[in-house]
Amino acid sequence: MIRRLAIVLCALWLAGCATPEVGQEVAPEFASEGLVAVSNSGFNEAYVLPDAGLPGYREVAFDPLDLSRLEVTQTTVTGTTRNQWQLTPEREQALIASWQGAATRAFDDYPREGDKARLTLSAALLQVAPGRGVASETAASGAPIYGTSDVVDISAEFRVHDADSGQLLAVIRDRRTIASLQWGRAAGPDLADLFNRWAALMHTRVSGR
Repeated sequence: MIRRLAIVLCALWLAGCATPEVGQEVAPEFASEGLVAVSNSGFNEAYVLPDAGLPGYREVAFDPLDLSRLEVTQTTVTGTTRNQWQLTPEREQALIASWQGAATRAFDDYPREGDKARLTLSAALLQVAPGRGVASETAASGAPIYGTSDVVDISAEFRVHDADSGQLLAVIRDRRTIASLQWGRAAGPDLADLFNRWAALMHTRVSGR
């Protein structure tokens, strides 16, 4: 258990230490919002409004996890049953509560001093599909992953708005791999660790700490 926790913390530390590089040209997808691409963000994709000044905000509010666009594979993965892939009301509530808890813990140093009022952070799960794990990969918890039938890829999108004006300040997209059985449990340890990692890295990028 201690070894697994150390692996997770190390991964977060490395991601947090990477210096993001903000591009110069507006991303075509977000031309109307004026967002530019960011490399070395720790996420698969990141876009930000130049001079958004995210660390200058005093408060961060969290919208409930959005599951309305979630696409869940219809393929039964080895070791699971079909009903474990259905997004039941109970599973929705478990996912929403798990993300809310992760976000609240990650941003527990807010409110704080700043010259801007409040950010709104929204999160949406987009897809859960059989993954392409190999023996050298690890789950969110740090446990080794073996073979494609043992894993699922979970894709998510995060958006940051100025709460007062509604202006879009940043968009982040990411895809991570967890053990397939953990999705079947809706809020299993790997999935909770994944939410914690996403929230912690979001905090680093928003707060600048």
